[in-house]
Amino acid sequence: MYSHPLKIFRYFATIKKKNKSDKWELYMTPSDFLRSIQPGVKQPENYGLDKYHILDEKAASKWQPSVSQDSIFLKFEEKGLLTYSDYMLLSILLCIPERKVRIGFKLFDLNGDGDVSIQDLETVLMTITKGEASLVNSHLKRYLFGPYLNKTLSINEFLAFLHELHTEIHKLQFQNLLKPSRSVISEVDFAKVVLGYRNFSERLETLKRVKEKFGEMKRGITLEEFLAFFRFIQDVNTIDHALTFYYLTGADISPETLRHISHVVSGVKLSEHLTDVIFCIFDRNRDNIIERKEFNNMKQHWMHPVPLRRNLRLSSAFCIICKCSWNLLPSWNLFPFRNILPSWSLIPTEYTHFW
Repeated sequence: MYSHPLKIFRYFATIKKKNKSDKWELYMTPSDFLRSIQPGVKQPENYGLDKYHILDEKAASKWQPSVSQDSIFLKFEEKGLLTYSDYMLLSILLCIPERKVRIGFKLFDLNGDGDVSIQDLETVLMTITKGEASLVNSHLKRYLFGPYLNKTLSINEFLAFLHELHTEIHKLQFQNLLKPSRSVISEVDFAKVVLGYRNFSERLETLKRVKEKFGEMKRGITLEEFLAFFRFIQDVNTIDHALTFYYLTGADISPETLRHISHVVSGVKLSEHLTDVIFCIFDRNRDNIIERKEFNNMKQHWMHPVPLRRNLRLSSAFCIICKCSWNLLPSWNLFPFRNILPSWSLIPTEYTHFW
């Protein structure tokens, strides 16, 4: 949550090979990218921060990606490998709801001709990422703007690209969660994806609640339900506006209400079972009703599937170090002034989990 995107890239990237300029460069595979956005998935053995597989020219020519031949990653680059700029851009694009693209597209279109050029998009992306990501160093530029970078991008082409990107990534996530000889994933595994980067204690409490209710049913979540959920959260802001009429009457959200609004507003049909699982995840008092405050928490969380990085303050870092030192070093019990130190148990748990 507090790491710079470059450090995250260095941690999850597993390939190092020479680029077209004959310089060594780090790359992510599609599997690496999925691990970087899905919490709780371990790195392969012997890989980690600045630990990678070095491919010389001969090995690089024989290396084969672990994705299907029609994968969108192979359309970016023949081996499906992602640079740091690719990682940054894809992370940003996954956080953009498709409905907001139509508004944003008009902002990208700086000269007002109805289409976006590579210069238009480059200006916006460099501003958003504060210079961290650039189309110039990304494989996406030739896919979006042609081999000579002279093509313009229409709104429909960009939306089709986003839809294909979202669909493939969520399908790959689903496949990674599948157990052998199963066609559905468990409700607990689905809950882990939905909860994302929530704090540790909240995750444990929620997963326990889901396991108690669905652990023995073995109904599971199908691929269609999995994809429907992510189409639903793309429109979560619009759905919240529609629910305002219910809030004005003092009503809370029932499963039937959520299914109805989802179908009317976004055209997504949520199955009864999927809705039951969603309510089990977020309905802490188990009354089968979600209050507006709970829904707002859900909305804020779903708006950023790839979490926004937080700035770590110096005072917070000092508290983290002291808390961990106090807990991990027995010799501190002999420290003569330990009784006058502040109570580190008062530090918010969100900071202690960072260490």
